[in-house]
Amino acid sequence: MKIIIIGNPGSGKSTLARKLQAQTQLPLLQLDTLWHATDYSDAAQKWFLAQQQQFMRQPDWIIEGNYKGSLQQRVVKADLIIWLKVTRTKAIYRVIKRSLRFKRNRQSRPEMPTGFSEHFDQDYWDFLKTVWAYDNAAIERLVVTNKPASCELWVLKNTKAKKRFLSHLQSN
Repeated sequence: MKIIIIGNPGSGKSTLARKLQAQTQLPLLQLDTLWHATDYSDAAQKWFLAQQQQFMRQPDWIIEGNYKGSLQQRVVKADLIIWLKVTRTKAIYRVIKRSLRFKRNRQSRPEMPTGFSEHFDQDYWDFLKTVWAYDNAAIERLVVTNKPASCELWVLKNTKAKKRFLSHLQSN
């Protein structure tokens, strides 16, 4: 099975991905691990895309992360898309909370590469603006237009829905 997990930053993608990986034992690629280990250059972008393509050569996998520039290539190969949707306010709250937790304990975000650090600076403020402006409509158009007919789409809006989904998957 080929699974992608998408959603606004702060929606719980990384946490769900770790739980799903533990339950299914499928190989997991967390895109933040790749991207934040780069220098964010054009060459890094090419490398980032190549790494995803190489990972997707496996027969089964889980890929967690948005990265709209490479989302289409993941959608067309997916058997299952899990889309986490939370309100903008909840997303912002969770992003700030995880940043503060990460400052105190780097182990709180195991998907982040060793050299990654966050600073409460202009870049962080710009990231929060991106979280606020997350375009669900554009993502939906991309997903609906490109997903294979056989691909199942689950939209999960809260913790209870995530637990229901994991139970459903375990029983099948």
